[in-house]
Amino acid sequence: MLPSQIRQTILDDHVWLREFLADVDETARRVAEGDHALGGRLRERTLAMSERFQRHLDLEEEHLVPVLRDTDAWGAERAAMLLREPAGQRERFGELLRDLRDARRPAHQMAGEVRLLVRDLLFDMEHEERTLLSPKLLRDDPVVVDGEPE
Repeated sequence: MLPSQIRQTILDDHVWLREFLADVDETARRVAEGDHALGGRLRERTLAMSERFQRHLDLEEEHLVPVLRDTDAWGAERAAMLLREPAGQRERFGELLRDLRDARRPAHQMAGEVRLLVRDLLFDMEHEERTLLSPKLLRDDPVVVDGEPE
């Protein structure tokens, strides 16, 4: 895949994820505000969010990391930065999933944790788009440092 195609694939996935995260956040908001009947739905949607986000992280690691490494002199650092985020996100999902499996865990408490994670994931995606998914960075044509592009 060309860098521009990888960029577009990740951005398209971000669009879908934002919609999905908005749905999960809305359910969590309603649970936090007292609609405890949605506790089961929140657990179900949070589990689905975890599975879907794991696939997104795998996509980035498989396609985006290698192309970032080759972008420029800072490519290896950018790739390392991108690889640090998923480790923390996977750990948070793991903790949240353990909480989800604990039926004694109050739904409103879980809702607050879910909303915080959704907020952080949205922030991370926005940051990634600004710093790592720039069309100036992920170009299909070679960048010539001391001259005009060929």
